[in-house]
Amino acid sequence: MRLTSLYIDQYKNLRDFSLSFDGGSFIDVFVGKNGTGKSNLFEALIEIFRHLVEFDRDKAACDFSYHIGFEIDGKAIEIGWNSGKLTIGGKERKTIGKTQLPDNVLIYYSGHNDTVAKLVEQYEEAFRRRIKRADFDEARYFIGIGPDYKELLLAVLLMQPDTCKARQFIRQKLGIETVAPEAKMVLERPTYAADSRFNIELNDATDRYWKPEGITKTFLDRLHCCIDTATGGPLRSEGYFSGDNRYILYFDIAKIRQEFADLSPQELFRQFDNLKTLGMLAEITIPLRLIGGVDATIAHFSDGQFQSVYIYSIVELFKDRNCITLLDEPDSFLHPEWQFDFLTQVFEIADTTAKNNHVLMSSHSASTITNANESVINLFEFKGSNLVSKKVRKADVIKSLSAGLISLSESEARLNIHHVLKNTTGVVLFTEGITDEMILETAWSKLFPTEARKFEIQYAFGCGFLRNLIKDNSLYQNHPGRTFISVFDFDEAFNDWNQLGQNVQTDPCQCLVKKHSAHESYAMLLPVPADGQIRNQVINPHTGSNYGNRSLLTIELLFYSVPGLDQFFVVDTHRTDGFIKFVSDDQKTAFAKEVVPTLGPEYFEVFRPLFAFIKSKCPAGTEGGA
Repeated sequence: MRLTSLYIDQYKNLRDFSLSFDGGSFIDVFVGKNGTGKSNLFEALIEIFRHLVEFDRDKAACDFSYHIGFEIDGKAIEIGWNSGKLTIGGKERKTIGKTQLPDNVLIYYSGHNDTVAKLVEQYEEAFRRRIKRADFDEARYFIGIGPDYKELLLAVLLMQPDTCKARQFIRQKLGIETVAPEAKMVLERPTYAADSRFNIELNDATDRYWKPEGITKTFLDRLHCCIDTATGGPLRSEGYFSGDNRYILYFDIAKIRQEFADLSPQELFRQFDNLKTLGMLAEITIPLRLIGGVDATIAHFSDGQFQSVYIYSIVELFKDRNCITLLDEPDSFLHPEWQFDFLTQVFEIADTTAKNNHVLMSSHSASTITNANESVINLFEFKGSNLVSKKVRKADVIKSLSAGLISLSESEARLNIHHVLKNTTGVVLFTEGITDEMILETAWSKLFPTEARKFEIQYAFGCGFLRNLIKDNSLYQNHPGRTFISVFDFDEAFNDWNQLGQNVQTDPCQCLVKKHSAHESYAMLLPVPADGQIRNQVINPHTGSNYGNRSLLTIELLFYSVPGLDQFFVVDTHRTDGFIKFVSDDQKTAFAKEVVPTLGPEYFEVFRPLFAFIKSKCPAGTEGGA
């Protein structure tokens, strides 16, 4: 099962919106800042498939036109809805009929988007009204999974035989040493049993479990055979408690395996899920012992520990069904280190899922994207008033996310640097921040438009972070033989730069450079213009020496003399020397992204000596970083 194409005429900010999927991976990741429309895409897909799956039952309309294409078992299917008319394969139809649809839409939502949760709840309400009398084959089409599913997912997987791959994964991932032989379940009066007709009086086959019918009764009758009543040992509360109107029951896991040997793990999950949807299954718990001898329950595990388990569980449970899985920012509440590993863990899922389950994931975490395969990344951006999604290089996505769309923490910056160094072998130029990186990349393309860049450019987390990075011996121990170059603003960062070695270049117009005493590591200050106001903010015109940390030269100030940019530069009122500064930090990203690329090559000549030095340190024949 794979989506192949999608068109939406207008749903919220998705207007005349098109997507195509290349089918190269079982997962597609959609990134962009909050508010661009990632969650709107998921909402629209839920509405489309709800419209299709319920169309023959109630002929419900959809408030927007769409066209969707997907493949199931190698068969291409195209469905359209326009002006109240349904088309399948380009032909108008009155019903969906036997046209194959995905078996399920699985939805994980982190809590950021209430609309996704409400859409799932609307479907669940309609399903609850039917399920008490449902035919045996009916189960939820939309399955919304979040933190309240921790117990059910873990319990169903731990009920599987020891040979079950999913059970082995869960035990390894969560450090579970032993699993108790019993499962405790608490059943409460369900939503359908609100009136007295469903009261339990005899607690036998006639009214047990609030008189369920259809699929619910069939499952509960079979489950009832697996009850394990305590004989000897510690006393425990079990059975039906009329005062609380609930059951506390203990089930022998071996008996469950035997009784439901005809059901796959996914089918068993669906049966328990029906009880949960009805509001009947209030608790399902299996005592555990963790490696190290700690007794625990499912509540012991944090959401961060469990996050990849959610994803693995639902994809593994449904791997034999044709599904679409929507993961709405599943990494939102993870520590940056867990975000960094998140996609790696998702890709550990069995290869068979690529055939049956198409996973769409939204994220706005640069740490998560750092470990993504470039072919799966789709960036949401506005083009005029329309939102578009386009495939882009991972480096460009991370840059876009980091440049004002997302503020990276120091931990995230360190992880991004680790990833760059792990996946490259050549010279690396470190900058203080993301806009320095963007401007230097533009400067290179302007000065050397036909020359491949033989070094990487990677931003850090400010001058203090960069100073500590260059001084840290672990950088050189972990990457022996690498050449590292760092470039600092010529301002208060002077003090950070001044700690990083011995002088090897003393002409500020050629960039002041220091070399590490033991390694091929060079620290540079931004080149100083040959004349003009900005030169006078670094070089004392009377003595010829520089002002040290009292200098004021950030990378944006190298464009001070460009005609038409006056609005970006103002007098620094916090100083008494009349020095010019860039207008504000808030405008740095827009300046680097939107203004600098429009300038002619002649305005980048000041950068030529900086690049000349870096090129001199790049071995011949090394691969470019651009």
